Amino acid sequence: MKKLYLFAAMIAVFGVSVAHAGVVTSAGSTTVQPAMKACAKVYKKSHAGVHIVIAGGGSSKGVKTVAKGKVDIGRASRSVKAKEIKKYPDLKIHKIATDGVVLVVNADNPLASLTSAQVEQLFKGEASNWSTVGGHDGEVYLVSMGAEHGTYELFTKKFHLIGVAEEDTITFDKGQAWVAFSQDVALDKVAHDVNAVTFASVGVASDYATGGKVKVLTLDGIEATPENVVSGKYSVSRPLLLLSKGDPVGEAKDFIAYMQGAECQAIVKGMGYIPLK
Repeated sequence: MKKLYLFAAMIAVFGVSVAHAGVVTSAGSTTVQPAMKACAKVYKKSHAGVHIVIAGGGSSKGVKTVAKGKVDIGRASRSVKAKEIKKYPDLKIHKIATDGVVLVVNADNPLASLTSAQVEQLFKGEASNWSTVGGHDGEVYLVSMGAEHGTYELFTKKFHLIGVAEEDTITFDKGQAWVAFSQDVALDKVAHDVNAVTFASVGVASDYATGGKVKVLTLDGIEATPENVVSGKYSVSRPLLLLSKGDPVGEAKDFIAYMQGAECQAIVKGMGYIPLK
């Protein structure tokens, strides 16, 4: 067990290669991370000799670490960029699901919906009090993911935001957001602050919402249901990907195939993501 903790630390901190017999290593998207962990837990019941080490780091790290041979499987919660494909031509993409990105507020916030214009106003600091967008009297507290995350890239592109990072904050025009290093941390922050708002994967956010401490808002009156995301009616969506350097081999190949197979796809669906079929 100590060896596995060491492997995870090496991936997260140093980004070094940890190839080891019986071990599959992965780093990248924190959106894909919960689904991989859930599937790995079931997978290991029939593959007792395989250890799957799952580190975070964000989509950009997922692309870089697998392309450089530092991990067996990278993860991304966005499309691979043209410049990344050009830089890493042997990168192979394995889609496992589709996901929507939603706005999340504290459960005691009376709002149920925001328009795209209101979201932009909130994060740019043009609407600094919830009453400005039809909510309660309280100063808006912005929580953001870091720029290395695919969720951040999709969200800022959709709402025309340009962020300037300074230590643990990101400033969008006049709006200053506290930066969380994972979606779990961002959602926990919202769960404990009635004035906080963040953005997150619908799968991760839905899981938190069932606990009753946060709620997912509709956007422009449209709910982020699987049907609305797939049809494009809910517009803030992206693919969830696994990545390999060249065609995957050995245990990594088997686990990627498992994540695209029926058993894992049922788990993915149960977590609020949209499966392949």
